[in-house]
Amino acid sequence: MPSFGTRQFYGDRKSLKRHRARVLRVVLAIFFGYLLLTTFFVETWKLKTNSMSPGYPAGSRVLVHPYLMRGGDGTPRFSPNRGDFIVFRPPYIEARPWYLRIVDSLIRFTTFQTLTLDSFSRADWENGLLLKRVIAVPGDAIQIEESIAYIRGREEEYFISEFEASGIGYDIVLEVLPRDWTSEMPLSGNMDLIVMGENEYFVLGDNRAGSNDSRYWGTLTGNMLYGKVFFSYWPPSSFGRIQ
Repeated sequence: MPSFGTRQFYGDRKSLKRHRARVLRVVLAIFFGYLLLTTFFVETWKLKTNSMSPGYPAGSRVLVHPYLMRGGDGTPRFSPNRGDFIVFRPPYIEARPWYLRIVDSLIRFTTFQTLTLDSFSRADWENGLLLKRVIAVPGDAIQIEESIAYIRGREEEYFISEFEASGIGYDIVLEVLPRDWTSEMPLSGNMDLIVMGENEYFVLGDNRAGSNDSRYWGTLTGNMLYGKVFFSYWPPSSFGRIQ
């Protein structure tokens, strides 16, 4: 006599298929929603170097809001302010097509941020996008003394330190120079006065002793600005709004 103990009736099989289909739709909705969110609105980034130490050392994870609204020349309509922590394309890297942003988000999502599109398309020393702090904005005059930037605004008469100019308190790592190293020598921590043009920005890493920034390759133009870092979620000691 046949056993019916493990037999699955037609109605049960149909219900199980519907359940699986619902689960699949939810998973796909979450995946594509995440992909859309992290491509155009909020991106997760992992710092690979110590250029923003001590506040944000290598391994720190932050949230970035891309600059979506732009003018005809590619400059963000809401430009960054002094002290902002931003993501940008350095002058020595060519612009990337918009659709590759989606590919990059997909790679970062599926590899838990261990790989990016740059991992396959750049040399080891190159980074398609960098993270630094805005020190001077269009119209500013800037000079650097002992690794600290001093700013004079377009309508200002006197120079003030980068901390006073931005109104933000952040820690920096100063360069320690060998004995008898003069200000005329390379990497002295000093820079003569320069003035920002109408669409120019000067950026520095907080770790002045170990940062590839505007001191070496010059100013940024507005179309090179990618997004603003607004929140740190790892490590726990830096959890919160960016300073």
